[in-house]
Amino acid sequence: MRIMNVEDQKTSKKKLWQYPWDYKESFIISAGLLLTGYLLQITTRSSIKAVSSPVNYIIGVLFIIMLLLLHFTSRTHPWVKWLRSVPASVSAITLVLIQAVIMGTLPQQNFVEGVKPDLFGFSFVLTSWPFIIAQLYFLTTLGLATLNRMTPWQWKNWGFILNHLGLFIAMTAGILGSGDLQRYTMKLYENQLVWGAENEKGVMLLMSIAFELKSFDMETFAPKLAFADIKNNSIETKGINALRMIEKGDHYDYKGHTIKIIDYIENSKFTGNGYFHVNEDGAAPSALIEVKSATIDTTAWISCGSFATSYSYLQLNDKEAIVMLQPEAKKYSSHVNVYVKDGKNDKTVIEVNKPYKVDGWKVYQLSYDEKYGKWSKLSVIELVRDPWLPIVYSGIFMMIIGAVYLIFKGRRAVV
Repeated sequence: MRIMNVEDQKTSKKKLWQYPWDYKESFIISAGLLLTGYLLQITTRSSIKAVSSPVNYIIGVLFIIMLLLLHFTSRTHPWVKWLRSVPASVSAITLVLIQAVIMGTLPQQNFVEGVKPDLFGFSFVLTSWPFIIAQLYFLTTLGLATLNRMTPWQWKNWGFILNHLGLFIAMTAGILGSGDLQRYTMKLYENQLVWGAENEKGVMLLMSIAFELKSFDMETFAPKLAFADIKNNSIETKGINALRMIEKGDHYDYKGHTIKIIDYIENSKFTGNGYFHVNEDGAAPSALIEVKSATIDTTAWISCGSFATSYSYLQLNDKEAIVMLQPEAKKYSSHVNVYVKDGKNDKTVIEVNKPYKVDGWKVYQLSYDEKYGKWSKLSVIELVRDPWLPIVYSGIFMMIIGAVYLIFKGRRAVV
């Protein structure tokens, strides 16, 4: 027969909501916060608009002051002790994870003025009440736990403090800084100086920098051959050779047909007797293919066409045809002249995933006129400014340093 000690007796007699609170109470509170968030969302039926400066600075300062007051004036209060406890932290993390799972599982869309959002805010998690409440709960537990390790200061805790403080800084700056994020697009046409940019609502704004497009360049992959279903107007995608990139001299089998690429011209136009190489706007890829099977033996030119060149395909029967798909972009870029109001001018190439930095802005290559493809005279660039990003990066850097130290300390303790 097991004899219960004093601690076991205390634990067995502990009732719900009897201090100290444990995981049961913590998860009940987090569930209540989640329910409150969805009730607010259902009641307001709108997304929460991000606040910009100076309001976000005021909110940030007030939140930090609140944490400091709770820590230094009510450190021993049961509520404060619970908020910095492990059960509260675990329940807060769970609340955040629930929102992350919803955001990662369901399609997200930007809230457009005049369009009613879904009832629970599942399609715009980042600006919904449940997300904001979850973040506030998590940052409160994180901030108080960090302050508890910071005072009184002990050097053995510096890794924990750096890791947790870095996370606090990164998340707080990311949330508060969203309102100061500026994102505009510019439509550049060749040899035209453009000072105006559009925001996400289509409003034109005068910028402090201007761009002049000198040329738009695009590199493409070779186009692919495919079998098309004429009746359903669809492309066959099943099978290893269903979508095969065109290469002169290549031959392969697909669906009982032997296909050979006799000739391939990257830039061509149709002249009546076939396709011939040209070097002018609107030239399109073309290929001379040979197709043999039990029912057909023929050779023909096919092309994906362009705005200036006719499209052609090889019909095999009343159900199928061999077509050439439009070539996919490999890389595209804009050669531009840059003019800044302070007199600093520059020439640069703006490429995809290689932003150009000027006057506090990051400039990205965004798109082009898809109708004209590599012959496009239009280039669309995006200008982005996020003044809070250095603070977020600083927090992430602190997190990494603290995590590395904690891992190293843990391994050394094991050894």
